[in-house]
Amino acid sequence: MENFKISHNKKIKESQLKIKKISNLISNSDLLEFTKLIDFFNLEYKWPEMFTIQDVNKRIENKETAFLLFYKNTSIGYVWFKTINENTCFGYNLYVTKKEKRPSFSPYWFYKKVTDYMLMDYDTIQVEVNEWNYAIIDIIKSIGYYK
Repeated sequence: MENFKISHNKKIKESQLKIKKISNLISNSDLLEFTKLIDFFNLEYKWPEMFTIQDVNKRIENKETAFLLFYKNTSIGYVWFKTINENTCFGYNLYVTKKEKRPSFSPYWFYKKVTDYMLMDYDTIQVEVNEWNYAIIDIIKSIGYYK
């Protein structure tokens, strides 16, 4: 058996996590945040289908929605959504870096928050996950997604 504890001064304040929605226009500072996170992703993973900064602009032009996650004002993640029809959207490219200090629950907190937000406008969110991607499967199952 292992024992754990947490002290009050080590408690992570949810207010240190912030989400920024990007849907119509993307600023130069947001592009810099995406550039940093894309670079981090490419350092952490070798995935030939990874999007580029040019794709970020195209996605925004195509009316897709991005969310950036910040911890203590440092960008640590993103996720994308696009409309399938008036009732359904598609969530994809969830990423929360391990290159920046952040709470371990950040990916769960982030995806739960953006899922709840998107479900205000859509009845259903669809996602597609490679079977090897256990981390994402765990996140989506833990917040209520099902097959």
